[in-house]
Amino acid sequence: MKITALEPQANNVERFNVYVDGRFLLGANATVVLQMGLGVEQELLPAQLEQLRSEEVLQQAVDRAYDYLSYRPRSREEVRRYLRRKQTAPEIIDAALARLDRFELVNDRDFATFWAENRQQFSPRGARAIKNELRMKGVGREVVDEMVSDEKDEELALLAGRKKAMSLLHNPTMDYMTFRTRLGSFLQRRGFDYEIVARTVKALWEELKPEDVEED
Repeated sequence: MKITALEPQANNVERFNVYVDGRFLLGANATVVLQMGLGVEQELLPAQLEQLRSEEVLQQAVDRAYDYLSYRPRSREEVRRYLRRKQTAPEIIDAALARLDRFELVNDRDFATFWAENRQQFSPRGARAIKNELRMKGVGREVVDEMVSDEKDEELALLAGRKKAMSLLHNPTMDYMTFRTRLGSFLQRRGFDYEIVARTVKALWEELKPEDVEED
């Protein structure tokens, strides 16, 4: 078998059509063609053809993972689950993850830090809730416990609760018992423990509840 042409695909310049003995053989990623050093007039041995097909399947999995990672960082298990949904063979998934490892594109410690910082900025939650979310995304308990602490939970509870408290207090008839129940439930769903919730509810009530103005 002799390679007689390597032609860039019209709709995707990152892929080549490979022709052998004047006939189309297969499409291959440009990265694979370059890695294998393929060229026109080169004899393509059966072992090389098998390697080409294997490398092409692996590159497709890596490209899918790249695309999946382009939207936001992902945990290692998220990438594995995604490739599994794409019906990628287990051994190809392992090989793709190994390649991503070499480029430091999947790192659960970095992902845990990203996730916690993102929550802190856009949707504050307690350490307990963040740890649960990370475990659901497949991050190991040891990594979760190492990367997420509750040292900022008091501050984050105030951030999380202030907007909700202001909304509740738009009701002029809001009493403290109702306020405590509703805001407390909201903060507990955000993963804050009972003691922090109790202190936060009291602090926000004292901060935001308008004082009655006594007329002379």
